[in-house]
Amino acid sequence: MTPLVTGTYPAAEAVRAHPYPEVRRTLRGLGDTLLRTYDGQRTDRLWPADYMVYATNPLSVAYGACGPALFLSAGGPRSGGPRSGGLPEEAAAWMLSRPLDNDTYPPGLYVGLAGIAWAFQELGMRERAETAMATLYRSPLLFDDPSLFLGVAGWGLASLRFHAATGRQVYLDHAVRAGEELLRTARREGDTCFWPTSHDGRVHHGYGYGPSGIALFLLYLHLATGDPRFRSRAVEALEFDLAHAGESGLGLQWPRFQGDSVLYPYWIHGSAGIGSVLVRFHRLLGIERYGELARRVADDTYVTYAYAPGLFEGLAGIGEFMLDMYRGTGEEEYRDRAAAIARTVLWFRIESAGTTEKTEKPAKAGDGAGIAFPGRWLNRIAHDYATGSAGIGMFLSRLVDPGPRLLVDL
Repeated sequence: MTPLVTGTYPAAEAVRAHPYPEVRRTLRGLGDTLLRTYDGQRTDRLWPADYMVYATNPLSVAYGACGPALFLSAGGPRSGGPRSGGLPEEAAAWMLSRPLDNDTYPPGLYVGLAGIAWAFQELGMRERAETAMATLYRSPLLFDDPSLFLGVAGWGLASLRFHAATGRQVYLDHAVRAGEELLRTARREGDTCFWPTSHDGRVHHGYGYGPSGIALFLLYLHLATGDPRFRSRAVEALEFDLAHAGESGLGLQWPRFQGDSVLYPYWIHGSAGIGSVLVRFHRLLGIERYGELARRVADDTYVTYAYAPGLFEGLAGIGEFMLDMYRGTGEEEYRDRAAAIARTVLWFRIESAGTTEKTEKPAKAGDGAGIAFPGRWLNRIAHDYATGSAGIGMFLSRLVDPGPRLLVDL
């Protein structure tokens, strides 16, 4: 079996050899739609989103304004997306005007302050980004949950990102603080380890809520500090998930949590998320077994049909894993798989040359059709990162120009 290439990526010339014109057209349409569907008069959300935006907060990466803003500023322009070249000033002002506090916002990465701070940093709102990080470090929920999605591993990962971006030691100190907490609270099972989640008390598997996501943070922390304890615990955590793989007619897959009877191929829950960790462990540690397992999981996970197109629990998340494999191996087959998934994702497009909501700005002459995607239940347009247009747009953008994966790669 051909080993994964450690520490190298495909040449930029090879990446640019695939124009994907229909994907580019879709990216432009998504951008145009986002530019005229934000509503700065509302306080509960900026863009139409999954219902979870009303149960969480208006800024979060998963369901709030940060996801579409990241697509407009990063995902679209680099791959022929929005012609505006970035986030509108009115939308940016709305985001900056939201008060940040620990009552409204938990500390986590995808629905809390860590992700909001990371997004602000990427958007160039650096003062506001550091304010968000300072606020989250005072949260009474700081150590409430261990997971990457909600808790310690998520804000620890954001701390590493801020250390890399600013060079400030305080962020590395906080990342180490997160790592020490995870070392202290890990539970043992043989030569592996795990952490029950606080929101339901269950032992989850996978990237979002399980040991694999925590393992990736601990591995990055080891690389930043040189501390072998973090490396050891990272390997033990990943091995816990590997030890609990389920076999189905589709091969290796995982349930959301222990006792669940359904096996999932997705990113937040399931094999796409665990596979994305495996490919990074191989590249960063050079352990051949992880490269072989990444290939097997990629083969078992690859599907071109699913009930939803979204990033967290849909086709886009599987496509992102295929792009992770492409970046890790340099093999065009994985990018071709991502392209095949994208063709199915495009079937879910909703196109309109006019407007669909009272809050939409009218299309300008020559803009062409606006494009959007439905959310998780396919019953309403959603522009959020987790279920709708922003997350799908980020996948399509990365298909055209495979670079590092936002909120995953440092």
